[in-house]
Amino acid sequence: MLIHDANGLGQVEVSTIPLPEYAKKVHATYTYSGKVLLFYKTDADAAQGNYYHFAVVNDDGSDFHDIFSGVIAEHKKANGLRAMPFADNKRVLLGDYVLECEPDIDRCTQATLVPVRYPWLIKLDPRTMKHWSEIIIAPDNEHIAWTTLRFDMGAYVGLGVLQRRRNKYVITRPQIISSLIGLRPDPEHPGAMLPPGVILGGEVKQFVRGGTAISLVGAKDGMLTDSVVQDLTAEKTIQVTRTPGYDETTIFSFDERLGMVMTTRGSSHTDPAIFGLMPRPHGHFVTQAMSMYLYMYAVAGVRAFRKGNIGPALIEIDRSMNEPGYQGVLLHDPDEEWVYVSPMSWHPDGKRALWLEMPRASIQQPFGWEIRVRKAFLHDYQPAAAVPFTRTPDAVPYGIKGLRAALFTWLPPKSVDEGRIMGNHSGNVSITRSGKKMYRLFAGMVEVRYNNYSDDGKTFYNGFEKADYSFRSGCHYEADVEMTGEQQGEMKLRAAFSGMGFDTPPKLLFDPAADGRLQSCGGVTVGGVTLDISELLP
Repeated sequence: MLIHDANGLGQVEVSTIPLPEYAKKVHATYTYSGKVLLFYKTDADAAQGNYYHFAVVNDDGSDFHDIFSGVIAEHKKANGLRAMPFADNKRVLLGDYVLECEPDIDRCTQATLVPVRYPWLIKLDPRTMKHWSEIIIAPDNEHIAWTTLRFDMGAYVGLGVLQRRRNKYVITRPQIISSLIGLRPDPEHPGAMLPPGVILGGEVKQFVRGGTAISLVGAKDGMLTDSVVQDLTAEKTIQVTRTPGYDETTIFSFDERLGMVMTTRGSSHTDPAIFGLMPRPHGHFVTQAMSMYLYMYAVAGVRAFRKGNIGPALIEIDRSMNEPGYQGVLLHDPDEEWVYVSPMSWHPDGKRALWLEMPRASIQQPFGWEIRVRKAFLHDYQPAAAVPFTRTPDAVPYGIKGLRAALFTWLPPKSVDEGRIMGNHSGNVSITRSGKKMYRLFAGMVEVRYNNYSDDGKTFYNGFEKADYSFRSGCHYEADVEMTGEQQGEMKLRAAFSGMGFDTPPKLLFDPAADGRLQSCGGVTVGGVTLDISELLP
């Protein structure tokens, strides 16, 4: 498939890397030397759930050879297995193990599996859902970052130094580099609250800026999930994607001018942009509570049964940050039969990127997913010099360290998540929540009410939006918000999602409700753009 981007990147050729037919459930990534490292299973491994083969191959399919085969026991609270090559090209971080290769990954004749011990006894904490959902290793070959998923406060990010001991790796000098998204007392208005400051944390994806920042799935100015970069030298984040829909991972090229994004922007009938089109001050309190439903609908549902795609998109980073409406180059299967699955990675020459795709619904097969490894080659792009590697800082200024970090994981500080926020110019926003904090991820209610709220005296908000959600019974969202003044818009929307499990994506419900209206109906109009929920698939 040859794509011509007349507005920037020129000819982009998309092809499939040929692999042996016996390689199933493939996971592949570029190494720092430009080889493709992969792990896979064969039909003969069906009876051994934890038996894997690791191999190295050129990205034209030549010189395929195995470097390791064996049992890799997966921990109960781990998010499967990953393959994150070290910059030294001798080791691979797998999550709960490091695979050490001699003399190196490319020419490996002896591979050793060494376990990794995580700090703070987080595996034993009953509030820990996954002690890691994603893991990344810094280009300094020492620093590791990971995201821990929790039943109560969602997630936090840990950062530490991965040190080799006699028979294991230990994460030393660990620290928390996330913030609790809570309200603070407003000193100028007794009884009122201030919104959160910089929102730190999310699901980690890649060390960038030579190792002094992290690309992650987070939040900043948008209503829905966006890709952001979190600085490790100062308490600040930069928003990379700005579409109203669901933008998750950005993997940067070595010169950090380009990126690969997992996104719903090219899937009009499954893109949840209707929830993010209208900017609402503090509306993220509601959409964040719905984040699991939006992910399961737009991502897991598309992988399982719903026609659509989740990218990837090839972007120019500067344009993505600053140009409204920028889409980049959409690289998904035009027939939308093959669907993106993680990971994405870049060749060190800066002209090639790699990702995986699977046929829709194949993930539901008991064994042997069919995976194809896709490669984009940028014929006309001239990369700049790679961003130099540097040591990731130990002294993150906002990091929570030592005993405070251990207490944070076991006895997290209480987060105030309801109250009244005064507009800088007029009015207020009131936020109310209910539900057990221990299981806030799974069930609860959150409502935001706008009362002539304005921060700039130019745009004003009135109305409400709320979400009542439970994994068992589903999520019911309703909004009636009017934006007047310099910016004008209207959001009159109802959306009902069915109940779900971790492997059962929800459906949008369009059946009649008790009041005679459809359970999902209405839409949003902002700046001449109108989206109606009837355009989305059940």
